[in-house]
Amino acid sequence: MDLFILPILIVFLAMTVSARAQEKRCWQLELLPGIAVVPPLPLTIHQTGHPSLHITAQYQTKSLQLPPYYSYRITTLKANKGWSLEMNHLKIYLKNTSPEIEQFSVSHGYNQVFLNRHCVKDRLTWLMGAGAVIGHPESTIRGRQFQEKRGLFNAGYYLAGPAIQGAMQYYLIQTTPLTLPLEAKVSVGYGQVPIAGGHAHVPIIAFHLLCGLGLRFW
Repeated sequence: MDLFILPILIVFLAMTVSARAQEKRCWQLELLPGIAVVPPLPLTIHQTGHPSLHITAQYQTKSLQLPPYYSYRITTLKANKGWSLEMNHLKIYLKNTSPEIEQFSVSHGYNQVFLNRHCVKDRLTWLMGAGAVIGHPESTIRGRQFQEKRGLFNAGYYLAGPAIQGAMQYYLIQTTPLTLPLEAKVSVGYGQVPIAGGHAHVPIIAFHLLCGLGLRFW
């Protein structure tokens, strides 16, 4: 995923180049492992030559299994306002498979890249973000297995659709340079991902709880 973040990161850093040298600006780097829960949601599968499949999908996120669930974020703050760039590595695995839907997952993952706006008050931070879903689908539908070595960089990743999120972050430890943030958030994404001979519509609502380490410097 670093290759996907790099062009956005360059633009993000360029946004701060015009800041005057005497202005005091805080930078933060955060790595936030945690867990995510996804409620039952509609899943629609279109495959050429067959009727469309419509089910209420029940998903596992397997947050603690390799590769684990996490977010990482780079933030710039000034005067209790700021911006951040974030990559959230969400995973989904269909539990209620069937003879037609033998296997379906977006587990490398249902990645969400966000540009966030921050508002800070003491130890509490509120943030809202918008961005995109970059999905790595894996599926076997009606006996046809999807070939994963395609997409972006021939690595199986696809720009799938939009995503938004809202979060609240509280700093259990707030020092320089070390921080310990605890975060709760909700994200909403919509992805259209390919399958063998067709595509799937995969809307996702996810509830996240994260706690990790951060580095802060001025």
